[in-house]
Amino acid sequence: MPLLIVIPVRNEERRLGPGLARLAESLQANGCRDALIVVSDNGSTDWTRAAAIEAAAKNPYRVVYHQACDHGDKGVAICSAWESAPEGYDVFAYCDADMATDPEALVRGYRLIAEGKADLVVGSRWHRDSRVIGRSWRRTFISAMLSCLWRMLPGARLTDPGCGLKLVRRSTYATLVMPAEARGFSFGAEAFVRLARAGARLVEIPVHWTDDDAGRIRLGRAAGDYARAWGRLVGKNRGLS
Repeated sequence: MPLLIVIPVRNEERRLGPGLARLAESLQANGCRDALIVVSDNGSTDWTRAAAIEAAAKNPYRVVYHQACDHGDKGVAICSAWESAPEGYDVFAYCDADMATDPEALVRGYRLIAEGKADLVVGSRWHRDSRVIGRSWRRTFISAMLSCLWRMLPGARLTDPGCGLKLVRRSTYATLVMPAEARGFSFGAEAFVRLARAGARLVEIPVHWTDDDAGRIRLGRAAGDYARAWGRLVGKNRGLS
């Protein structure tokens, strides 16, 4: 069951090479051999493309650079790469360039789908077996508030919408219908709630997560995007959208 992994990027020239190397090391160590890695760019203005090409030459897995758009959000990078995926890849995934979430969890999630135990797999830093290192109090507070809100959504349990590790069976993803405006930070979380409500089997798994955002994530903007997605999902459940 071949795996396609998307790494959404914008101005990641520094972290991309080490991140790809760590991902490949984890895939090999955990026996995952049939994987394609897509570096999906949503508007870099630095040397991210060159870093991707250089890293690809050293990586034991096939790594391709995909220009998703000249300017957009994380969701654009993910869905553009998934929707243009070559035939034959049965599981889609995405993870962040910094590998803040240990990619070992990605392999565990992949196996759950390959073994028919899940259609959707989501990493959760709020899982009782997760390890979270170095998260600031501000980021912890925002994450906790989002977790509380998203746990209240009917029809799907998602405790950590902001975790940057998600996997989906390709045939399941093909059934997704999303509003055009849902292409921001919250794309994965909103997509997975919609699919779970439609009957897809969603499993949350523990992760080992180490903070490495280096101030790059605009927490207020990201939180606002998740709040708007939450509002759309509440409206949809009430038959208002």
